[in-house]
Amino acid sequence: MIKIVIDSGIDQNDFMKKEYEYEFLPLSVIIKDKDYLDQKEISLKQVHEYMKQGILPKTSQISPQSLLDILNDCRSRNEDVIYISIYSQISGTFQVAHSLISEYKTNHPEMKVEVIDSLGGAGGGALLAIQALEMVKNGLSFETIVEQTRKNAKHIKYNFTLNNLNWLVKGGRVSKVAGAAGTVLNIKPYLTVDHTGIIVKKLVRGQERIYKKIIKDVTDGVGTFDDQLITISHVNDLESAQKLENMVKTALPKVTTQILDLGAVLAAHLGIGGVGVFYFDEKPEHYMYINKN
Repeated sequence: MIKIVIDSGIDQNDFMKKEYEYEFLPLSVIIKDKDYLDQKEISLKQVHEYMKQGILPKTSQISPQSLLDILNDCRSRNEDVIYISIYSQISGTFQVAHSLISEYKTNHPEMKVEVIDSLGGAGGGALLAIQALEMVKNGLSFETIVEQTRKNAKHIKYNFTLNNLNWLVKGGRVSKVAGAAGTVLNIKPYLTVDHTGIIVKKLVRGQERIYKKIIKDVTDGVGTFDDQLITISHVNDLESAQKLENMVKTALPKVTTQILDLGAVLAAHLGIGGVGVFYFDEKPEHYMYINKN
């Protein structure tokens, strides 16, 4: 048996929770110098309430003991483990997990355990997780799932925007001057993920323009792989997510879509009112189709 583990840098929704069995590993959200386990000791809604008050949450990596507990539980059930982690450029979680797992494999060579850097997270991480979970359901080998998931991570594209620049200013990604000017001129940031982490790809004036730009990039990016699952994540802005979902379906009528809530860890980096689209730029060798919207 193979157990997939994801952390709170990977988005989830009700479909995933009902359709699959997997382990959830929370990162910590730090508010007013107090640590809370994401989605276990504090909800996304509660984090948003603090953010609305102007309080910038901080985050920290997983607890090594929490991962160790999962590994021990899985070993007791004769389950091998594949852990899909939030991007190593965003959190120290991957490094913590890699070190712990390397030691664990030495002490328990009878058990197969691997950690995979998602090279992102959010809805892109959800695409990775869903594919891995589907490969488990379809009986693919541990080695095939690990190899394919690592390849998949390199071919997921990230396109997202925020309602304003305020949180990027607070996080130091945009200067105060640019932030003030952007607010006056209705400038929206267009973000993506590269080898350094989350970056501002460009600034676009007006929400409609940036949505059209995202849809164009998604349509061009999927190429001939136009019947895949595309995820849309949002930060407390379901209306915008549904609007973007409709635009995706109009441009690419054969795709399947899933809307997800952005986890508190990434919301802390990006702020309230963000929405993004995530997709594969090429069809994986072992691709599992998801037919449920």
